[in-house]
Amino acid sequence: MILEGWQKFKENAQRLKPRLYYHVTGAANEEGIKAQGIYGSTKAGDRDHSYSEGDPKEKRVYLFSSQDSAFMAAFSRPDSGIFGGAEPPFVFVKVDLGKMKKVPKVHDDLELPDFDAYYLVGDIPPHAIIDTESEASVTDKLDSEDDYYDDEEEYDLLNEAAEERLRVFEAELVIKIKRRATIDDTLADIRSIAGVTIVSSIQSQSSGDGITSTIKVKFHPAKEAMTGQTYVKQVLVPTINSREIPNCIVLRYIPRSLREI
Repeated sequence: MILEGWQKFKENAQRLKPRLYYHVTGAANEEGIKAQGIYGSTKAGDRDHSYSEGDPKEKRVYLFSSQDSAFMAAFSRPDSGIFGGAEPPFVFVKVDLGKMKKVPKVHDDLELPDFDAYYLVGDIPPHAIIDTESEASVTDKLDSEDDYYDDEEEYDLLNEAAEERLRVFEAELVIKIKRRATIDDTLADIRSIAGVTIVSSIQSQSSGDGITSTIKVKFHPAKEAMTGQTYVKQVLVPTINSREIPNCIVLRYIPRSLREI
């Protein structure tokens, strides 16, 4: 009896516990989602076949466990099928699955396992939508984390002085290297990216089918008008996640690590 009571208590607690996730879609869908919820799709926008081989009519909604994971996947892997063919600019939709009458089962996504991506089968009703945030708003939030100067005038003066010399930045990334590649080879590949000067590993550890490593990258943007943050988002991370750097993917960019040196 005690064991049965404890089991019921755990099941009730699990049902009551909020389950917050983030869905990524195009800005054009924002108002429709607020009014009607998120409709699951039977196939991604970049393919002709359905998600499920066993059930062609199975509908899925793809989710991320955090806004950071959703943002990283959106700007570094916009070609992924899980975005359903949505075009940027994106919006990030916060949902609470605990508000659904029957809490759905959440499955691991095998396409983007390194981004804490998941999916559920079915639809998400509008009353489970907590909030939506634009891509610009999320980007500004990350940018603000790198603002080390309270005095904007002082910051502008430093920027003007920096224009007289070569601008060099450094930033830290957490990457995952698959077993078929070595850390040394991967760091050498990253050094070949235009603008990158030095790459070093801060710490590494075995993780699943590979190695997770925190690396420090020093770089100088080729364009004077390009900020360090823009270089990381538009050049560094997308290139590492592309075929140019095989067997490697960026798990996380550490915004507070970005600084000019």
